[in-house]
Amino acid sequence: MLNRNHRKFSRSQVSVAALLTLEDQEPVEVEVLDVSMNGTFLKSGLKLAAGTHCKVSILLGHFQHELPIEAEAIVVRATAMGLALSFVSVKIDSTPRLQNLIVDHAEDPNQVQLELSQQGGFIFNPDRQQR
Repeated sequence: MLNRNHRKFSRSQVSVAALLTLEDQEPVEVEVLDVSMNGTFLKSGLKLAAGTHCKVSILLGHFQHELPIEAEAIVVRATAMGLALSFVSVKIDSTPRLQNLIVDHAEDPNQVQLELSQQGGFIFNPDRQQR
């Protein structure tokens, strides 16, 4: 099956809370509208320039003790609706939770499972240099 949007990984529509943190600033509450292994789109009134580095914590469940999905990201574009982020790195212990979130909300879970098995998912690379 050909991935119609030419992305390496499918995006899943979700509606979950997240915290967006910019360097030397307090976290800002945002909403995750879609997510893939490579990035996410956040509903937010923030206007950030492309290339801005940030951290995102996707909050799962209804209890504060549940571990979030944590990633470092870069803004790829800002729209009137929010921010498109590309993941620079995902914490290694967050990767399985990210995969589960995507599969659980996928239009075609079998396609997502196939993509993950072919691509190996997103693996944290500690040698990847931060910009």
